[in-house]
Amino acid sequence: MNTAAVIAFLVVTSLYLEFEFKGLMFREATHDLETRANLVRDNLNEQEPDKIQEAVARQAQVAGTRVTVISRSGIVRADSEAIAEEMDDHSTRPEVRQAIREGVGTSERYSHTRHLDFLYVAVTEPDNPNADVIRVAVPQKVMSSRLQVVRDTIFITVAFLFLAGLALSFVLARYIVRPIEVVRTAAQDLARGNLDVKVEMDRRDEFGQLVGAFNSMGRELQNRVGQLEANRREMSTIMDNMAEGLLLVDAGGTVILANRAAESLLITGDKTLVGRPLWESVRLPEVDELLSSLPNLQEPRRIWVEDRTHGPQRRVLAFVATPLFETAQGEHHAVLLISDATEDQKLLEMRQDFVANVSHELKTPLTSISAYVETLLDGAADDESVRAPFLKKIQTNSTRLSKLVSDILNLSRLESGTGDESRQHLDLNELATACINKHRETAEGKGVKLNLHKAAQPVVALVNEEDMTEALDNLVVNAISYTPQGGSVDVSVRRTDLGLLLEVEDTGCGIPEDALSRVFERFYRVDKARSRALGGTGLGLAIVKHVAIKHGGRVDAESEVGKGSRFRISLPAPQPQAQRA
Repeated sequence: MNTAAVIAFLVVTSLYLEFEFKGLMFREATHDLETRANLVRDNLNEQEPDKIQEAVARQAQVAGTRVTVISRSGIVRADSEAIAEEMDDHSTRPEVRQAIREGVGTSERYSHTRHLDFLYVAVTEPDNPNADVIRVAVPQKVMSSRLQVVRDTIFITVAFLFLAGLALSFVLARYIVRPIEVVRTAAQDLARGNLDVKVEMDRRDEFGQLVGAFNSMGRELQNRVGQLEANRREMSTIMDNMAEGLLLVDAGGTVILANRAAESLLITGDKTLVGRPLWESVRLPEVDELLSSLPNLQEPRRIWVEDRTHGPQRRVLAFVATPLFETAQGEHHAVLLISDATEDQKLLEMRQDFVANVSHELKTPLTSISAYVETLLDGAADDESVRAPFLKKIQTNSTRLSKLVSDILNLSRLESGTGDESRQHLDLNELATACINKHRETAEGKGVKLNLHKAAQPVVALVNEEDMTEALDNLVVNAISYTPQGGSVDVSVRRTDLGLLLEVEDTGCGIPEDALSRVFERFYRVDKARSRALGGTGLGLAIVKHVAIKHGGRVDAESEVGKGSRFRISLPAPQPQAQRA
């Protein structure tokens, strides 16, 4: 493209020079012919009229031009190259008419006499009506030959300038244009994402500084992009490992961004949430209403939704929506946080049931105590036969109330996780022996045989002695309470490949199969009337369960109605170094 521009410039320049030289030559030739015509006119004025033809021929030879003498009327009186009588009227010739008007006239045209292109110059005395018009002429080919010389000179000069320009362009391209092209190509590669591109150029001028700045920009851009990519990966990792689902939605409810937890909680299957309206994936009226309220939210809003669209199992989801915020692109988005609140809802309902049950359990002995006290205050206290039984009833209910409060406090402590700092290494054989000794008298008084089956070797466990003692006491007391006279209760301590076991087995009335899975619930009783009559609070097995869980184990039960029950506490075996300690 640069070469074409140089060629165009040189062509225009050569044409302009040719035009100027041609005009200059025409003016010089016209002036020369005018001078010759004036000389011819001065010489012919001294000649006699009958000898004018000879004089014209002689003057033409001297002037080196064609000479023609024309009268004012246009008649050719003499011509150096033609017979005057055979020539036509010249009054209409442009040069003749201009000379008669102005004294000098010029013209370029084809001569029918000589059959050549001529340049004509005519002179006369405009103020002398009798003066002839002297016309001189030279063929155009004379000027053309001169112009050709000039044209050849211009061509040679232009060719030289062209070659010099090409050489200069090559040098400039190597020194200026080429570095720019290299930087431009590198910039295009950088724009396409090739951040490793680097320009190698050993120059200390402005181009060297430009290349250095470009390479520095590339390194800085690479560092920035690397940092952005690292931040993006970090953010993506955080989002994908969040337990809560996170959605970014626009004002219309279309999902812009979703993490893995959100798709898992909303159970989308193979379909992705991104790019689709949320209501297409989540067919819950409460969610639709939440999305509709986004434009009017002034503060975060939380809702709980019970989802039964993916099976009969109950599932509760918690949605938290933020007000719309404006992004850098001017769009309005909102954030939705989703969490599985099923267990939270269960705990809430359990707390509500617990409060209701506690109120009921506390109300029963308090009501009895209040009734007996009122009766005694009304005068029954003076009757010995009434006072003693009533006071015994008050004592019984007070004991039951105290036991109930104690069990509630213990259960609350176990659920809160306090007391772990008081654990110690304890031989379960010793724990079981102490429990048997504590309850042997009660068992014998009821006619129940209490047996202990200890392990051959010490079975050391890292436990809270108070909690584990209470758990084993509850199991043994329940077994004695529900075993009829003549039955037996066996307490066993064993070590297995899976851990440590404490078992309490009785030959009592047993537990129905449909109630076996609920016996560890708080305040659950298989036979409520019998349980209260035996002094139970309904919290014993719940305490056993929480003690086992607190120690990293579990509790399970086996039973058959009419044959008895077996309760088993499984505990993890301590590490060898802990056991040696």
